[in-house]
Amino acid sequence: MERNFTINDIITIILKRLWLIVVLALVGGLVAFTYSQYMLPKKYTSKITLYVYNDKSGQVNQMLNSSDFALSARLVDTYMVILKSDSVLETVSSKISKLGLNYKVSEIRSMISAEVVDETEVFEVKISAGNPEDAKIIADAIEQVAPAEIIRVVRAGAVETVDKATLPTKHSSPNIPQNTIIGIVIGIVLACVMAFLFELMNTSIKSKEELAEQYKLPVLTVIPNLYGDDKPHRGYYYSRKHYSYDYGYGYGYGYGYGYESQPEDPKGGEQV
Repeated sequence: MERNFTINDIITIILKRLWLIVVLALVGGLVAFTYSQYMLPKKYTSKITLYVYNDKSGQVNQMLNSSDFALSARLVDTYMVILKSDSVLETVSSKISKLGLNYKVSEIRSMISAEVVDETEVFEVKISAGNPEDAKIIADAIEQVAPAEIIRVVRAGAVETVDKATLPTKHSSPNIPQNTIIGIVIGIVLACVMAFLFELMNTSIKSKEELAEQYKLPVLTVIPNLYGDDKPHRGYYYSRKHYSYDYGYGYGYGYGYGYESQPEDPKGGEQV
């Protein structure tokens, strides 16, 4: 039977299973925190900031007009591609190998990310590594190698260093607070889904209105709940057909479940 949930039904279901939502939210947050804190590898990021400008004469202090700035902005994307090229990274790899770091070109490329700062002529180059000292050493090498290599390839414009690399003191990833919040949200969503599944699987009749709606028949009478509460209670009734007492549990509307106990002497007549 298709069931339609109203806003009140949804609120009732959530409040009814509030304990489940709280438990799964705590479990999800705890699992996400533990996994992020103790199992995910930590990354440390060191970055350098470079400024691109269109200097055809090679003089840094000359006056720049609007067309120079426009060309510089277009050159940023080109410079970021050149920055990750094999020729640049091979020079970087050779330079850091003298300091005891043995990274392949592909490994260095996977560590590098570059992005434009606020759509200006400035762009950041970030190097992420499992060791903070390694991240700074590679960033320093890129800062020393990249400007000359970029100008050699492009043969126009120039690159200047705005900020040099610093030694990272805290890991940049994983983001433990963010992962913990995601775990809590996943736990809440899972608990809500389970609460609605439990409600859909529960086929018991909870009111005379639901009974009439399900069977499309009028309700003639309702057996009152003599206990005055909504808890199930055990009751006894007499069965002439099986000459035995049946007992079971029920609420206040004449529905429930039970089982039958057979008498010791079925030939002895009615059991009272």
